[in-house]
Amino acid sequence: MTDLGYSLASLVLRRLPTRATDPLIHVLSHCYVLTHPRRARAVDRNLAWLWSEARREGAPPRARETYRAFARAVRDFLAHEPGRRPPRVRLSDSARAALQAARRSGRGAVLVSGHFGPWEGALQWLAGELGGVEALAARHRLAAVDRFFVAQRARGGVRTLCSSRPVSSALTSLKAGGWIAALADRPRRRNAARSQGQGDGVAGGTPRGIVPIDRGPLLLARRAGAIVIPGVSTLAADGALEIEFDAPFSLDPRGGLEVSQGLARLQRFFDAHVRAHPTQWFEWRAARSPGSPGS
Repeated sequence: MTDLGYSLASLVLRRLPTRATDPLIHVLSHCYVLTHPRRARAVDRNLAWLWSEARREGAPPRARETYRAFARAVRDFLAHEPGRRPPRVRLSDSARAALQAARRSGRGAVLVSGHFGPWEGALQWLAGELGGVEALAARHRLAAVDRFFVAQRARGGVRTLCSSRPVSSALTSLKAGGWIAALADRPRRRNAARSQGQGDGVAGGTPRGIVPIDRGPLLLARRAGAIVIPGVSTLAADGALEIEFDAPFSLDPRGGLEVSQGLARLQRFFDAHVRAHPTQWFEWRAARSPGSPGS
């Protein structure tokens, strides 16, 4: 889709109530699955694998449910504008405690998440809580679309670090006590993430992790002397946005975790989340090759 398409969709969605767009989301999701059978099969394999990993009984959900959840997340992001009634947000007691601990530290923080549920909406909620956050986001291949997403995030108080030197900008912000959000489930070298042996938390062991993880955000936090706080989001059946945070941790060489330990923490947290909410992990390629368990 071009920037014109996104702009038009955003304009329409901001003027329609949510209940009016739900039927459209169902139709579009169904049509996408029918017109993109190869991608749908890859998502089906991922769902079957996750269903097996979670040892659930019965048939696994199908790709249509994942595309429907993705469309809802995109709908809510495009419909956001200042003054519009925000979605209901729920945090568990442990999530609130983790967020409070991170804020009390007084240090910069790297919020590490992935393509789980309404991650853009969750980030906008956090920006409202903190008075603004920044995001490390991959650039879209179309510059005009990239500019649209930068502007849309800014509507919700999220500044996108998309300058020619985003890492340098992030370090400056973190050292000043800022909060940076980064998605870590699309490593640039997917095989490298699997080869580290962090999937089962044992260095050099056989990786059993579900979500591939990029160590870049952890290296950024260590370099800046910032803390790391893992976070995930979910679209609830009643339309609420559910946000969960894991306990923050430090990678300080003088008493914090090793990077491998931090990766293991992220692996356990993310894997548990996608087992619990398999249709809300937006991984479009098959995470297991044909013939693997769950394929």
